[in-house]
Amino acid sequence: MDTKKRFVGIQLFAKNAAGELVAILQVRGKWNTEKNSPESYPGICQVTAFGELEEGEDFMQALLREAQEELGNEIVPFIKKLKDAGQLKEIDNYETPEKQIVIYGAIVEENVFNILMKKKKNSSFGGFKIIRQNEIEKIVDLKNIDRETGVTDEIIAMFPDAKKAVKLAFEKLK
Repeated sequence: MDTKKRFVGIQLFAKNAAGELVAILQVRGKWNTEKNSPESYPGICQVTAFGELEEGEDFMQALLREAQEELGNEIVPFIKKLKDAGQLKEIDNYETPEKQIVIYGAIVEENVFNILMKKKKNSSFGGFKIIRQNEIEKIVDLKNIDRETGVTDEIIAMFPDAKKAVKLAFEKLK
């Protein structure tokens, strides 16, 4: 029996007022509603949506479910449309003996960006941070962050694999 954990995520991008490509990073909240306990590393950034596959799901089914759970029902049709138009790209797909992670990426229209930016913060959702490509190198590795305290200032910290996915997405979606 395969006990490998499987995860899927999506890194969404938009164009800023200057027409420059920017990544939409999700900020981890303080509370994990699925585990009903405090979240580890609150305040760190992640790809726009990310989660573990449930039994019987393929990566795309899980991606759409995670997008619905984390981004809202109104975002799912836009992601389906991007997929159907061939604009949803596989950014990274890597495996270790313990896990497999697939990250997709896409550039969204201004109306989708505006919907995302209006999403209200709560205990399990810390909002979004927008970064430009030249800001990737400033991202702090999670190993330098306390697991319980998390990020408490203006730095951007990420898991190394998430940082890698954002960097790859900028390169692949230009």
